[in-house]
Amino acid sequence: MKKGFINEIFFIRFVACMCVVLIHSITMARSNLDVSASTTSVTYLINMSMMFATPVFVMISEFLLSYSYPDRLPKSFWKKRILYILVPYLVLAAIYSMYALGLDGLTWSAFSELFFKKTLLGAWHGYFVLIIFQFYALHFLLKKSFDRFPPLLVIGLALIINLMYLGFFNFKGTISGLEFMWEYYQLPFLGWFFYFTVAYYAGKHLDEFLYYLKKYRFWVIGGAVFAGLIPIYLRISGILTAVSSKRFDIIFYTFLVFCVLYLIAMKLNKVPKPVLWISSCSYSIYLLHPLFQYNAVGWFESMQLPSNLVVYISAFFALGVAGPIVMSYLFNLVPFGSLVTGRINMPNLGSSSSQKPAINKGKAS
Repeated sequence: MKKGFINEIFFIRFVACMCVVLIHSITMARSNLDVSASTTSVTYLINMSMMFATPVFVMISEFLLSYSYPDRLPKSFWKKRILYILVPYLVLAAIYSMYALGLDGLTWSAFSELFFKKTLLGAWHGYFVLIIFQFYALHFLLKKSFDRFPPLLVIGLALIINLMYLGFFNFKGTISGLEFMWEYYQLPFLGWFFYFTVAYYAGKHLDEFLYYLKKYRFWVIGGAVFAGLIPIYLRISGILTAVSSKRFDIIFYTFLVFCVLYLIAMKLNKVPKPVLWISSCSYSIYLLHPLFQYNAVGWFESMQLPSNLVVYISAFFALGVAGPIVMSYLFNLVPFGSLVTGRINMPNLGSSSSQKPAINKGKAS
């Protein structure tokens, strides 16, 4: 039986979504302006501090799934997710493939090859959808086994597996003949197994999770700060320089940030409407924002936008958020439009400020 809703997830999803757009806004601004080496280094560190964003998106999907359906999945589970998550994923992968090839290079052979790489090998920013669908399958396959064993034991084993898997690819050089594995190592669930496991138990035993979260809140906050400094230190020291969420040291950081965001969200008396809107459109924003940002470069130049890093970041960010929201809203007004941009899961708050918003537990964002 499906349970009630979780207000806090709106805020957590909102923060994760905004961080994803901000990361790409900083990257786009840096690549289109002449910035100093020191400024470049600072922007890399800022981006590093937000690398929890995509893993948090992934965690949310299993957290809500475990909370909403603790016993069994509904009959319509796969149908809804195929229609409103997988189909938009495929449609937008096709659009990005055609966009990348352009009119001159657009042939059926080239399109098929690039579309295959994007949809099945995750060679684009929408790869997280493949991770989420693996989580759906794992939930179906491992639920009974997970319920038979102590949560701490399973979480500990998942953590070891996850650390070893990412650590191997983070530090081990490529092996001759197997170079492709380093290009696509982020796809198998092993690189995300801890997130799945801890989200499963936290969602299933929400009351217990919240009890310990409140009890150890100061340790959680301090731990998040410390865990966030580790990737920055490893980059500055040259030990591990990749700015990526697929690092072994991002695992602890992501989980602790998720907990801190939950603590913050619990303090909100009411979820602000902009947070609700952005959270409800987060899937569309995640998939569509690069399309708006890429096309904005020439527009910004023609507008003679000041060549200032903060101005460019702000412009890319505003367009990366507003553009997908408007596009998704318009597409959702026409029949089958949600199959292109994803469905907007805007809750009906009603007239009472104390009324909690309903939430679509299966939303992959």
